[in-house]
Amino acid sequence: MTRKRLFLLLIFPVLVGIAGLALLVNSMGCNYTLRSTHRDVDYYGVCRGGFVNLVETDLTTGSTWTVGAFQFSLADQLLFVVHSRNHIRESSGKATSVLDTYNRSLGAISFVNYAWMPVGRRRVVFFQTSPYHDVLTMTREGHISLWDAYFPYDRPAY
Repeated sequence: MTRKRLFLLLIFPVLVGIAGLALLVNSMGCNYTLRSTHRDVDYYGVCRGGFVNLVETDLTTGSTWTVGAFQFSLADQLLFVVHSRNHIRESSGKATSVLDTYNRSLGAISFVNYAWMPVGRRRVVFFQTSPYHDVLTMTREGHISLWDAYFPYDRPAY
């Protein structure tokens, strides 16, 4: 085996490890709260140290769910690896909540991807493509990642 090939075989895993470690450290730098009401569902989320906890409440039926996830952040992309979904309050009456159908259909572990962009000092827009296309405007307090804390993304100049 040539020296060059041996060097490449050693350096490639090291570079992949460094990139993975940088992604993990950046993601663990989250320190934010989000709040929004969208399509008659109230969302309140908190991220600390890469762990996200979200409370979703259907304003029509009163059904409430908590969702726990790990956050991975790279540039303007957020990947949430959902590890738990708990139904903490049943719907009032006989109406079925949109949240009940959605959360029960996904199962315990799933992946949700968002692109995000700040549109004001405290407002941020999330673009979702999976499991369906949607755009959410949320109020944010804090920073989404370590990179965002030290090098905040500029708002569009419109």
